Amino acid sequence: MFNRSSIFSLFLFSALNLSAVDCSNPSNSENKDCKPCSAKFHDSWCPVEIDLSLAVDDFRSLPEGSWEGNMGAFTSANFKAYLPQDFAVQLGGSYGLYDWGGRSSTPSKNSSSLQQQGFITGAATRENPCGWGVNAGIAYDWMLNKNFGMFAVNPYIDQLRGQVGYVFNGSDELGVWGTYGIRTSDKESEELPLKFRGISQANLFYCHYFKNNSYGMIWGGTPYRRGLMYTSGRPGRYTIGTRFSAPLAHCLSINGHAAYMGGRSTSTSSKSQNYAANVCFSLTYSFGYRKVMQTPYMSLADNSNFLVDTNQNF
Repeated sequence: MFNRSSIFSLFLFSALNLSAVDCSNPSNSENKDCKPCSAKFHDSWCPVEIDLSLAVDDFRSLPEGSWEGNMGAFTSANFKAYLPQDFAVQLGGSYGLYDWGGRSSTPSKNSSSLQQQGFITGAATRENPCGWGVNAGIAYDWMLNKNFGMFAVNPYIDQLRGQVGYVFNGSDELGVWGTYGIRTSDKESEELPLKFRGISQANLFYCHYFKNNSYGMIWGGTPYRRGLMYTSGRPGRYTIGTRFSAPLAHCLSINGHAAYMGGRSTSTSSKSQNYAANVCFSLTYSFGYRKVMQTPYMSLADNSNFLVDTNQNF
């Protein structure tokens, strides 16, 4: 049986080998009006770009403690509208059900209760239309939980997320993306005080755009804010991840993302309790006003770009 580390390695290898065809330079592009990697088609009846997805998802976060993690599925929707001067705004969200066989981590809770999780993302972006230059985006993410973590509580937490990259050669992008956990959610379980907050992280990324409108992205970085469990130091040692999208048909694509945060040891817990991981695959149906590529520049919040910190996980 594969463990999470082997699954993540296989996922990362697959994402980096999506296609052998690179984008050509703008002068050789099929589209003469910049953006060599764009899919210039329009459904004039709908001025908004719409993505609907169904996904399988496996994630583990610091609040799981000694618990194995969570396997389930979610559905998501994203709406994106274009503005003048290459700006765009988007609003989307997801809803997922996990642990279909029930949960036994918390004796005080009903073991047959499912874990429920939702994300809401609002974002604004500016994407360079010519296949080279600066892309940038900023997002507000909100995570809603029911029966979350080993204590099966219901924290609501939020974060700010930003991404800036420079595209060169019409197909390669280098940049940075990061998050900042805003509010701390205070909960209680059997008179034990609990705290939850989004993990603030900073990452360098590389993304390659292929001529068939697919892309592959990898990143690596670190948390940069003191963890809730520690008197000093970060909640994890490092972060790595990947994301990809590949079209299957005119309006259908397969997408995926994965992430891993290396854990730290404490006097009461080991690295095996203090790491975070996520692997997700989805099918996405896209329609409406489509003008750039198969997914938006700012992805929706998920368990790869929204990691969770806690003060108790034993």
